[in-house]
Amino acid sequence: MKFALKLLKSLEDSGQGICVFSKDLVDLLSEFTPKSFDDFSSRSYYFWKTHKRPIPLSVAIKIMEIKNLKSVEVEYFSIKGGNKIKFPDCENDAFCYILGVILGDGCLVHSVRGKRNSWYVQITSNSREKINYLSGLIWELFEVEVSVCDYDNYHDLYIFSKPLSMILANKYEIPIGLKYEKIKVPEVVRLRKSFRKSFIKGVFECDGNIYNYRGKKSVQLRQKSRRFLIDVREICEDVGVSFREPYYDKANNSWVLWTCKRSVVDNFIKKIGGFKIRLP
Repeated sequence: MKFALKLLKSLEDSGQGICVFSKDLVDLLSEFTPKSFDDFSSRSYYFWKTHKRPIPLSVAIKIMEIKNLKSVEVEYFSIKGGNKIKFPDCENDAFCYILGVILGDGCLVHSVRGKRNSWYVQITSNSREKINYLSGLIWELFEVEVSVCDYDNYHDLYIFSKPLSMILANKYEIPIGLKYEKIKVPEVVRLRKSFRKSFIKGVFECDGNIYNYRGKKSVQLRQKSRRFLIDVREICEDVGVSFREPYYDKANNSWVLWTCKRSVVDNFIKKIGGFKIRLP
């Protein structure tokens, strides 16, 4: 996937440095010498050039600035050569589905304890089968193993990756922490109809359900953020599923998209419930 210079600059923080594996940058290294980069040895330069070690972000940014590159293809991100994580060649249905899941039952966490600076993605589910499915999908997308903690009534999935967490925050505008009022539909979701369906499916599988109400089948999607549900309602409209405006449920302190109108329920089940997520 191509990453913009502005985004790569936003990935720098006080913790361990992020590095990149990028053939585009390796091909440009021949135009530089080891002395072009402060604080790095000839040995480091040799390993970057032979693709045996990733290029530090500071070096990647310097090359891009000198060569006036606005973006560059990155095959993998890494922390000092370990914990490699890739991104798909481009955004796809599975990626947008995962974005929906994270905004439904997940969050990004940045924890600083003394010298320990941790970044990770956390997703919670009461279904071990769902966690297993997500684990496989995450491997297909990012080639990264997840960690799972099983409790009596729920399961926590963790992706310990600083690059992934920071990119989700800085490029896809997923807030760090439990900041319900700041969540929004990422702009990438609006690019294609299948992206919108994938994202809605991800959110609905976390925060929605289909149930019987006074003998009628009903659909509801519940969230803390009214603004987010208005955005979701808008992209539902884009794929042909029309909900009314969300209403406030005082008893549960949440906002709800809801309908028992048969045509809308049937349409939702057909277009969202029956939609198959295509693997990358």
